[in-house]
Amino acid sequence: MSESSSESGTGASAMRPHIWSRSRVASFLTKWFVIQCLMNLLVFWYLPEGSLFPFNASDRYEARIFRGIDSRRHERVIPFQLMKPRSGNGRFPLLVFLHGAGERGEDNQRQLKYLPEQMAHSKMRKQLPCFLLAPQCGTNSAWSLEDQQAAVIALIEETVREQPAIDPTRIFLTGLSMGGSGTWRIATRRPDLFAAVVPICGAGDPQQASLLVGLPIWAIHGDADGVIPVQHSRDMIEAIRARGGQPLYTELKGVGHDSWTAAYQESSGMIEWMFSQTRVTAPVGTPSVSW
Repeated sequence: MSESSSESGTGASAMRPHIWSRSRVASFLTKWFVIQCLMNLLVFWYLPEGSLFPFNASDRYEARIFRGIDSRRHERVIPFQLMKPRSGNGRFPLLVFLHGAGERGEDNQRQLKYLPEQMAHSKMRKQLPCFLLAPQCGTNSAWSLEDQQAAVIALIEETVREQPAIDPTRIFLTGLSMGGSGTWRIATRRPDLFAAVVPICGAGDPQQASLLVGLPIWAIHGDADGVIPVQHSRDMIEAIRARGGQPLYTELKGVGHDSWTAAYQESSGMIEWMFSQTRVTAPVGTPSVSW
């Protein structure tokens, strides 16, 4: 009996380390799993929005339609998108974006490319909360047409009237290519309306430069632009300076028509500069119902 008991005890003792080893492995795996989950959460938290899942800027905007009567008594319809600040009290700036020729249409979606999409990301909405207005130009139209320019102005006025949280002394206008040309021309029509304008690779009218002398301007153009030659921006800047204005001008060496990618990057400092501008007084004039 004693031998049997001794052998039984020895066998039980031999099995205990094996059982303890499995327990330690299970504990280690559990801790490893928890640590990996925490690390993945941290990585997910700091990854740029859209890195893991598709980012749809239109989810942050409200698709709307603006209707009015033009100078020939014809009804005009302009689709537009409006993004509002996420939250907060007080008043916020209004950023107006004019797209290029490639984003024309009636789908009320294409104009969200580039800056509107960039500003819709959570980081930018927290850093620079604002209203963003993005109208869409029709397929057979252009921002260079007077009726289209008047329509944009009327839309801005109506938006300010409908959104009391907009600060009327902080309305910014920017556009690229066809929209850059529209930015120059709309600014000359209503320089009192804007706190700052940023025309990118656009063409203006140097004969109207005197109207822009007191308006903060930062123009940007690539010196290798084969679509809208850089001389257009050079002529505008030279004309404004000749009349006493002090516009900022950045000429991107070796850059072709796509100068907006560099211009709208945070590192350029342009967006931060634009948001730092404030008009001394609110826009003058009576808001128009039609154009």
